[in-house]
Parts: sequence; C-alpha cells; structure tokens
Amino acid sequence: MPASSGGTAALQVLGSGSSLPGPPLSTSELLTKLASHLPVGAAAVARRIARRLGIDTRHVARALSEPVEGVRPNDAAPQLAARAVATALEQAWLDVSQLQFLIGHTATPHMPLPSNTAWTADVLRYAGPHVELRQACTGFAAAALIANGLIATSMSPVALVGSETGSVFLDPRRVIDEPDQLVNLVQMGDGAGAMILGPVLDPAASRLECLYFGSLGLGRAPGLMQSAGGSLQPQVQGGGPPHFAHDFVQIRKSGLDLLRAGLDAAEAQGVTRDSVDWFLPHQANGRMAAVCAEHLQLPAQRVVCDANVLGNLGSAAIWVSLDRLRRSGRLALGDRVLVLGAEATKFMFGGFLYVHGRS
Repeated sequence: MPASSGGTAALQVLGSGSSLPGPPLSTSELLTKLASHLPVGAAAVARRIARRLGIDTRHVARALSEPVEGVRPNDAAPQLAARAVATALEQAWLDVSQLQFLIGHTATPHMPLPSNTAWTADVLRYAGPHVELRQACTGFAAAALIANGLIATSMSPVALVGSETGSVFLDPRRVIDEPDQLVNLVQMGDGAGAMILGPVLDPAASRLECLYFGSLGLGRAPGLMQSAGGSLQPQVQGGGPPHFAHDFVQIRKSGLDLLRAGLDAAEAQGVTRDSVDWFLPHQANGRMAAVCAEHLQLPAQRVVCDANVLGNLGSAAIWVSLDRLRRSGRLALGDRVLVLGAEATKFMFGGFLYVHGRS
C-alpha cells in the first residue's frame, strides 16, 4: 500500500481551536441572498442538491451582495486562522511568543504571495518561522507529519492551522454554463481550525498517534482543481476570477477507496476497528455517518459528522471537527478517535489516531 507514516511516535495535544465567519446560513437564506444573480430555476435545483448532500447550514466569509466579491474585512483567511490559533493557545495556556513554528495549510489563500500563513503571523504578532502547504482536505495530515519531525528535533510547541474561504471562488452567474457549480454553492463552507502540538510529557494527556499519509492518484488526472474557462485546466494568471472545478464522477468512484486506504494504513500500525471508539472521516457531506455505515461497516452512531451544519470546510475540516468533538463533552478519558482524511485533488489520504486524555 502506498502509505508513509510517522510510525509509533506520539504528539501531545496542548490545545485546539476553531473560528467560523458569521452566523450559520441556511440553504434558503443563502439562495435568497443570491437570488438576483442565479439563473431561473437554479435555486430549486440547489435546494434538491443540498437535501441530497444532507447540508442544512454553513458559514460564509463574504456578504453575498455581489456575484463576485471579497470577504468581509474581519473574516479574511488570515483573520480566521489567527483566531483559531489564538483560541488553541489560550486552551494550552501558552502565549504566541512561546510558539516555535507555525504551519498553515489552505486551498484558498488570501493571495498567492505572501503566503496566507505570513499574513496570519502578522495578525498574531508572531515573528518566528512559518511555512504553508497549498493543500486541501489532507493538509492537516501532511502538517501533522511535518510537526512530528520538527518536534522530534526539540522544536516545540508547534501550531498547525487550516483555513478556507472558498465562498469567494464562487460566481453564481457561472452556473448557467457550469451547473455543477451549484454543488459547490451548497456544499462548501468557510472557517479555520488549529492545533497546538508538542512532545508527550504527560502520558495521561491527549495525544496523536499512528500518523499516516498516502496517495492513490499517481498518474491520474485531478478530481478537483482550481480552474479557468469552465474545464479541468489550470488557472493561469489573468484568467479571470478563480473557481473550483470538480470531476464528480471520479470523486464518487474514489472517495470510498481513499477511506478504505486510511483504514488499512491504521490497521498496519495495529489500530483495529474494534479498538476505536469514534471515527472522524473526511467531511464531504452531511451523510457521512450513513455512508460509512453502509460501505465501510462502521457504526453510524460512532461516526462524527459536522458537515450537515458546517458544510465541507476543506483543509480546515478535520481540525474544526476534532476541536468541536474535544469541547463537546462526548469523549471519555481514553477514547480513541480514528481520523480518516481524503482529498480529491490527486486522490490522497491521511490521518492519525487521536487519544483523548487530560487537557
């Protein structure tokens, strides 16, 4: 199996945090705000898609007053990411000056250069080293593997933050020529999630174990990419407002294979299904619990799914859902949460085992 892992090394979770822009927006509210920009009949189709995906609400960083617009001033990606990191630092009882490294990951950066994470560091007033991964739904797993290497060299604590503001990539007028954009409209959400990690100094503390990452996409065309001209072609400078193009047929065919690859990678490190208390899969839609129960034989009541109220948060999804789970009171000491990340860009998978302990 083409997987790379962090072995049996463990990382202590010092704190977690998340940030969501504005109040939750229902599908009806979303479509009402965009009514003047959508072609006739598109809203009814979008409602049906949202029901099929099981997504009722999401948070968006833009006002939705114009067909193409930027984010609200206080909800730009760096602000969302900085708020998530600040919340995680507060939980960890740490000051930003104590951070040794900041790792960001996003598919929807504030601008191409400087990096989203450079702007996040500005907002945090963090003057230390930082790096950014331009990655979507498995960015969290790649960031965790990098943090594992840094912490092994005694560089800690390390902050990881995923952020997305993909709503600005949507032009509702485009659905005339690209009806698949209606899926993006109702499926995606904006937000940021963060984690502060260090070496395991307290064996009873919360920790990450059994990190893994792999790909099933070598030589394959992308299932998701930033596109221009209404096709799966790379966005070029001057090619107009960016947007995402999906090959939904390939994504549907490959999604379960990626989750199965994650289960196999975890099992290769001794994590059996019956030893896991909770499963946190890629948050593609609000029906992930039913999908995992039917196709992966996982207990639906133990599958964590927030996409029904948050939408698909891309690179931020796993950190946001794990933070929400840690704060929910649903976890008992010693509970084991298997994270199964999956990404359609080049069909990658990654994750880890989270063990809940003392904060």
